[in-house]
Amino acid sequence: MMIRGWSVNLAASAWFLAISFAPSVYAQSPPAQDEARKIEFDKRITDIKQRLGATPYADKEGRIALLGERAKLIAEYHGEESLAHADALQLLAFEYYSDKRWVEDAAPRTRALAVRRKLQGDRSSETLYVARALAHSLSEAGRRAEAAAILAEVLSAWQGGANLTETAGRHVPRGRTVEGKALGMIAAAHARLALDEGDAALALPSARIAAASSLAYRRGFGVGVLDEQMVELAERDPSTHTGEESFAEWSRLYADVLWEADGKSATARADALLILQDIMAGRTSRAVARSAAARAAAASGSAGLAAERDAKAAELAALFVRSEGLKAGSEADRALWQQIGTANAALEAIDARLSAATPGYFELVKPALFDETAAKGLLAADEAFLMIVPTARGTHSLVLTREGINWHRSAMTDVELSGHVRRLLWDVGANIEVTPDEDATWSAEGEGDFPFDRGTAFRLYEELVGPVSSALAGKRHLFTSATGAISSLPLGILITEKPVGADGNPDALRATHWLADKAAIVQLPSLQSLQLLRAVAGRDASKSDATMIGFGAPMLDGKAATRGVEGRIRSARGGTAPLPAATWRASSDGPALADPSALRRLSRLPGTEKELRAMESLMGPDKTKLFMADAATETNLKKADLASPSLLFLATHGLVAGEFGDIGEPGLVFTPPAAASPTDDGLLTASEVASLRIGAGWVILSACNTAAGDGRAGAPGLSGLARAFFFAGSESLLASHWPVRDDVAAVLTVRLFEILRANPALSRAEALQRVEREIRNDTRDDSYLKSWSHPSAWAPFSLIGDVVR
Repeated sequence: MMIRGWSVNLAASAWFLAISFAPSVYAQSPPAQDEARKIEFDKRITDIKQRLGATPYADKEGRIALLGERAKLIAEYHGEESLAHADALQLLAFEYYSDKRWVEDAAPRTRALAVRRKLQGDRSSETLYVARALAHSLSEAGRRAEAAAILAEVLSAWQGGANLTETAGRHVPRGRTVEGKALGMIAAAHARLALDEGDAALALPSARIAAASSLAYRRGFGVGVLDEQMVELAERDPSTHTGEESFAEWSRLYADVLWEADGKSATARADALLILQDIMAGRTSRAVARSAAARAAAASGSAGLAAERDAKAAELAALFVRSEGLKAGSEADRALWQQIGTANAALEAIDARLSAATPGYFELVKPALFDETAAKGLLAADEAFLMIVPTARGTHSLVLTREGINWHRSAMTDVELSGHVRRLLWDVGANIEVTPDEDATWSAEGEGDFPFDRGTAFRLYEELVGPVSSALAGKRHLFTSATGAISSLPLGILITEKPVGADGNPDALRATHWLADKAAIVQLPSLQSLQLLRAVAGRDASKSDATMIGFGAPMLDGKAATRGVEGRIRSARGGTAPLPAATWRASSDGPALADPSALRRLSRLPGTEKELRAMESLMGPDKTKLFMADAATETNLKKADLASPSLLFLATHGLVAGEFGDIGEPGLVFTPPAAASPTDDGLLTASEVASLRIGAGWVILSACNTAAGDGRAGAPGLSGLARAFFFAGSESLLASHWPVRDDVAAVLTVRLFEILRANPALSRAEALQRVEREIRNDTRDDSYLKSWSHPSAWAPFSLIGDVVR
């Protein structure tokens, strides 16, 4: 319960835990200690402390001399082999460490480590921390072999298992323990040293221990709000738990070591399946899990109880946020933590009732990783699941089918992959930042008036999919889950055979062998999310009795813009005017609000009205409710019944965190109000979406990059908006990776639903595959620098969810 106590920054204290200027509580007293000697010792320690306090941090030599004097004094009083002396040596070493004097730092740490190993053993967190710090200093001093040897000696006390499951279950500390964190840190450090020397076999046991430690540690989290807060904090700020790096980094390390040491064995493939799942299982998966649990509660008649839990959880989360602004130990702080304790007890009581009313509710909230047998059971005979995880050493691709696991790691690093993805995203008109040199170079490349860089698309296929493509033969549906930059790209635009002809020739583009034609592709946040989505049933928005609610074409003051890309000129791409630098305004009584005047300057999007009207014609005016222009407000959306319609359609500007101005949270633009308020500032943010209750089987987001994450290494594979819609209850999303071209938008979405109605046996993914092919083969605009054969026209959307036949 004492969150603040174990959420402090471990990075700053890991080197010398529990060190203070007073004698240690676990110090070994001399056999015969007289009062006079103790008084003299305390007097001299106090004098050193005062002189240290008066010595500027910039005076390194002066501080080092005083700390050396202190260590000598403690050794004389407590003994050379006392824990108090080890503490003093580590504090002295830290002065050298902070000045990057690695050789001098290593000397007192070596002595401190010897004391701790003798008195506390190699399974003590203090021993583990000082061993890691010593190894770091030795490595920086060029003594990497010594560093590796020291880490190996300490790690020998931890006998790992033969695989990840055994190691996590039996051989590392379980739960949220200091030892577990320290063990993971030292094991990861040893594995990296061995891997850098080219000895993957030596690195393997240590990397497995690091990955198992993170798994075991996180299993200690429950399903309460405080646990969720700490999980979120661990992802945002790794120092909360592990020091300098995130748990996912330990998982990536193990995946790399596993491939380099043992990539062909069945045991390695089974562990790769687990560890890649672990990397994928982030915030979006938790959103899907929450949504599935809510639906299960509704099915069992416990929706009211689940809502009560949500309300109490929100109350507790708000109290937790308040606690961060109070001085620890103050009267107000103590009173608030009493409130937190009371609220948490009430939440636990609700959880007990909910668990009884809806068996399996919390198993849905916190799904486990699937082993190979369980994972195979999720898939039909005609389905395959592809995971792609980039790392600094290469990019992992793993295909799972009922027949087994096919795993490969490309030599293409995360940095290299990011560069290729940016090139293709520029080609299709995505809102990405490019340098003037990149723009000039890319604009000049390729033959024809409207080229697409098929060479890069083919290279990505060869590196990422080709080596595991044999497992995809004969598969009807391909589920994909990716992290990092590749998650920003719909994989259907990769090319499976070496392209021929000119990149800008429409006939050559139509004859190209696109991955989109090999199988119907569905994007998912994780393997667990597939099981969660299949645990709930939803309505089919393609049926004739389906209903739709739509919002779009907000009233804005900017110049009317045509969405999409045409020709070679970058300025013609996109359709989103830049936002002012200051888009957010501080609010005196709540969170920061968007500035309506800034949003109002965005370009108008008349094409979104045509898109919505076309869907209205298909669905029928009596089964459609549209909110456009002045009616397209946040207030109207929040007041609307979003639980009953089968389809929710949103066509507007999508602002992704980091893309425009100071947008800190992704959102959808609505008609800005005259004055911003907490309920309506013109920008529906992801956190506001998450608080909605959506019952639609389909949600269509036709608004720039609403599908993917920000593309950073290790970033979530889906955008904050996609996560939020899943959290709000969406079953399937049709989300865009770039601005949907106005000349295509209405045709694409309408044809999608027409195909589904005419072919009930088709899945949603197969219907999307067909409409993409239809658009690609449409020749109507071949002569006008905007041929529909270009991927910018036919491939903007990804289906996110289940196939739902």
